[in-house]
Amino acid sequence: MLKNGFTGNYPVSSACLAVLRLSNIKGLGLKSFHLLYDHFSSAEKVLKAPYEALIQSGIKPKLAQQILAQNKVATDLTSSSFDRLFEWASINNNYVVCLEDAIYPPNLKEIFCPPPLLYFQGQLDAFDLTSIGVVGSRRPTLSGQLQAKELSKQLAEINICVTSGLAIGVDTIAHQGALEVGGVSCAVLGSGLESIYPRQNRKLAMELKEQGVLVSELALDVAALPANFPRRNRIISGLSKGILVVEAGLKSGSLITANFAIEQNRDVFAVPGSIDNPLAKGCHALIKQGAFLVEDVDDIVSVLGSDSGVLNQIKRAPLKSEKDYTYLSLDEQKVISVLGNQSTSFDDLLHCLGMDVTQLNTLLVMLELKGELSAVAGGYQRL
Repeated sequence: MLKNGFTGNYPVSSACLAVLRLSNIKGLGLKSFHLLYDHFSSAEKVLKAPYEALIQSGIKPKLAQQILAQNKVATDLTSSSFDRLFEWASINNNYVVCLEDAIYPPNLKEIFCPPPLLYFQGQLDAFDLTSIGVVGSRRPTLSGQLQAKELSKQLAEINICVTSGLAIGVDTIAHQGALEVGGVSCAVLGSGLESIYPRQNRKLAMELKEQGVLVSELALDVAALPANFPRRNRIISGLSKGILVVEAGLKSGSLITANFAIEQNRDVFAVPGSIDNPLAKGCHALIKQGAFLVEDVDDIVSVLGSDSGVLNQIKRAPLKSEKDYTYLSLDEQKVISVLGNQSTSFDDLLHCLGMDVTQLNTLLVMLELKGELSAVAGGYQRL
């Protein structure tokens, strides 16, 4: 059962067609659209408005003349210009919706200048769940990868939709983590839904359609362009109750998403890291500015707990206790106790543990085989 009882297909509404006609007008940007929409409360009414009423809305005379010209274009819903769109929307679980449609996500309506038109593929009941956006570096460290995967799994396991941008790095890991535990994930694209980007994530996009939803405000065949990604980021935060940042530099796109979240009155969460890790600096900056520090999912749930509707939805998992290492030998436990979540060199381990080279090498190999550590650039890191 989909949102508000809709299943299968949802017809392209006349309101959507009116928005599409307005989008063909050169110079009618997002702000001008909302100026008109707020004044007339309907895209169809904008197209039917006389010149004087259009001017009263606050737009410029030249734009008003272009709208009047568009008003004279045939409005037959079977027009060839819309044939491709109707064909796409006729496929099960493909949707074209506008602000006036019942299945438009209510959270997104709250933001400044929400997208007039959205394209969806997948399961619309994903929007019934509380969403947390998970974003971060496109080249995360091993520690960042593990944190993104584990936190996304934990969120999905308690019935929270993990929302991200399908980019390589943390975005991909977040989607995969949610899907691995049978959870729900939402991907917001910076391209059209028939131009999946990056190409290596096409298989992941197919999986998301089955277990979540793909979202774009861009026409089906629009390619991924740099200017599209800030627009995508505002949708990620707009759909979410909060944004979780896992590893981000000071000039990363993840901080743009976090800033959108702040503007949209969403919560911002950040995972701290080593002061020597440049990808932790963005997270540390957010924490200094008031973002919630996150070590595990309970740090997020404790903030969401002020919303009773969210708490009713969340399936609380038992708190995780400290990992039990008693199955390791005493010498292996000593190595683990010295290792942290950042790289530690072989020489530093020798110095701290007072072992000989052969003994330490043997212990490191055994611990790697047992999945407790990993060899990384510069040394070894605890998993």
